[in-house]
Amino acid sequence: MKIAITGHTHGIGEAFAKQLSARGHEIIGISRRDGENIKRVLHTATLIEPATLFINNAQSTYAQTELLYEVWKRWKGLDKWIWNISTMLTEAPTMIDIEVPGQDDWRMSQYRNQKLSLEEACRQLRYMDSQPQQSIIRPGAVATYPPIDKKVNTDQWVKAILETFYRNPDLHISEISVGHCDKRIDL
Repeated sequence: MKIAITGHTHGIGEAFAKQLSARGHEIIGISRRDGENIKRVLHTATLIEPATLFINNAQSTYAQTELLYEVWKRWKGLDKWIWNISTMLTEAPTMIDIEVPGQDDWRMSQYRNQKLSLEEACRQLRYMDSQPQQSIIRPGAVATYPPIDKKVNTDQWVKAILETFYRNPDLHISEISVGHCDKRIDL
């Protein structure tokens, strides 16, 4: 399968690219480090168009949401998938100080609102047409930068997401939040 991933050279996007490539998938990587910029929405959508799965991961102001609309428009009615990477901050804005210590509240508020925009766009488009299928995936405290206490390792987090989707191929997971757990439960 061809899988397009924005932000594939760092953090969550890099972990997705490595693990999906190891499973035999062809990765279409789109990253600033490779000279691409998701703010060039039409160009970026053209790169994504041949893929079957788009992992909408990179965030740059509202370009992630604009890119979702453009890819959805091109894929409307097609049996394809979009995974929109959001944040658990959309569920609990009070987590800003816990999840991202040392960040300006106003900057994190902007980030949260940009991710809320992405989530609302995804929900609206789902009601307009069931294809392409879309999922909102919300990471909690994932160590995409130097590790901080109570953050999940990026590779571990991506592995959990992939196992959830691979083990349940007949289920549509519309929204999922996965973050750090202080205490383990053995079932």
